[in-house]
Amino acid sequence: MRRILLLGGLMSAALSSTALAATRVPGTYTYYSAARDPITDANTGTVVIDEVNDTSGQTRFALRCADRDRPELWASLATKNALLSEEDAYAGLKPTVTIRLGDDPPVVLRDADLVTVVDRGENVLTRNIGFQGAVVAQIAAGLNAGKRLVVRVNRRSGGQALTYTFPARGFDVAWAGVNGCQSYGRAKTSAGAAPAGAAGTAAVGAPRFTEWSFTACRDAASGAVRAELLAGRAHLCDLVIETVPNGARPVAAEFRYELEYREGGKTGKLSLPGVDRWPPAGGTAIRFRQEGSRLIFTLPLNVRARTDRVYTRLGVIGKLTFDNGSVKSVYELLPVRP
Repeated sequence: MRRILLLGGLMSAALSSTALAATRVPGTYTYYSAARDPITDANTGTVVIDEVNDTSGQTRFALRCADRDRPELWASLATKNALLSEEDAYAGLKPTVTIRLGDDPPVVLRDADLVTVVDRGENVLTRNIGFQGAVVAQIAAGLNAGKRLVVRVNRRSGGQALTYTFPARGFDVAWAGVNGCQSYGRAKTSAGAAPAGAAGTAAVGAPRFTEWSFTACRDAASGAVRAELLAGRAHLCDLVIETVPNGARPVAAEFRYELEYREGGKTGKLSLPGVDRWPPAGGTAIRFRQEGSRLIFTLPLNVRARTDRVYTRLGVIGKLTFDNGSVKSVYELLPVRP
């Protein structure tokens, strides 16, 4: 079982006007503390959001840029309620946690997404649960986009589910205040070189996209490969994005669509409802793979065949989120043949 040290300071004193180095975004529930390690320059900043319904001020969600002095983006939920027992913690047992960002579909977190939180004395904090891995970057990106965070905890001991709401207002200011949890640089020797064995700096921003295109569409039924969509037939189309890698990895993507058409001698364009997501959250299953510097998303696409309207092109709008919280978009047109 992996445990994370919960740093004191801001987490315990975020609501206090005397909290050192804690800056409140005016008119919001959000605080932040910008900090860096004096030796390594690692970003050790923190962003804290108070829960909207807890008048006692004991429930808050925090995103942290470091685990102790080691760069690592993680998050923790601290509450006024017991979330697990010490016995469960030592046995590696955790509550069931579901999150929802804005109007996005709710996501039940995997056991691997959750960690037990301890204090400096390695004592289990039973009113806390930690979050690690790609889900933390997804949460940061959602909050940064203005989506409120709702967390529901179903405890192993049973009882009523606990639901906590954290507003996004002010998060963008706080996130910028801690440099998006990106590294401030690395320590250097007097010769200007990084010391032997030093960890590399975190990726800053998204990789640069040099070009993107649909390379092929395979007919889901016959296996025929086409350069366009055939109306009325289901296809699996590879959207290939060429990048200049910088170490950032995609952790989520969403795709929206618009159709261009001819009808009655006129042309038009319409936006299709809904959104497809990777990793899949039910519905359409998008696949992703990476080949060197190429990011490849396989999209299931199907344009209806109609007698009164001729669809001519499908516009695909993709938004990719990376593990450092950065977001980048692409737009590509795919011809449609009647």
